Amino acid sequence: MKSLLIDTSNKVISMAINDDGINIAEINANVARTHSETLMVYISRLFEYAGMEKNEIDRIIVARGPGSYTGVRIGVTVAKTLAFSLKIDLYSVSSLFVLAASSDRQGIVVPLFDARRGNVFTAAYKFNEDDFEEIQAPAHISFEDLKGKMKDENVSFYGNSTEQFKNVDGFAHLTPRISDVERFAKALKQEHIHDFVPEYLRVSEAERNWMDKNQ
Repeated sequence: MKSLLIDTSNKVISMAINDDGINIAEINANVARTHSETLMVYISRLFEYAGMEKNEIDRIIVARGPGSYTGVRIGVTVAKTLAFSLKIDLYSVSSLFVLAASSDRQGIVVPLFDARRGNVFTAAYKFNEDDFEEIQAPAHISFEDLKGKMKDENVSFYGNSTEQFKNVDGFAHLTPRISDVERFAKALKQEHIHDFVPEYLRVSEAERNWMDKNQ
């Protein structure tokens, strides 16, 4: 089973080609260019590095969010387009789980994405070898509320942005690598290509402004 994995949900772009769960090529890049500029270029390079053609892929796994609205939308749109054109299965995985799985840490792992205004996108997973339990579903909550929930737990916090979290006990910076998620089969959700929508966990600022004006 050959899989193309794509995560554009945050500043770091992560993609990989795995063969039966074993990584054969990957790109993890943090560059000052938009994902819309780089994604298709990196996909082409990835297949070159792997020595494969796109029609050799059996399925696509894409990070469904949360994260950057534009970033999530770009990755999901490209994944849906490729899955449709290649007539292959499409799976999704939480962007928060991508970050948590990248830690290769046992016990309770809490991934953090800065959602601004004192809020975070977060979840909590308890890892045991190649299995895990979701103990906090992905959510958009205040950072103070999260710290209150987790204050009595032995927790490892991870994020790909340090400024907001630098004074948090147990926090470490981590770059997400989507190549690591395939070993956690139950984290993957098969999607219907035409019905699949990203998991934003909040309305966009434009949608919020529209609702405020039309209440």
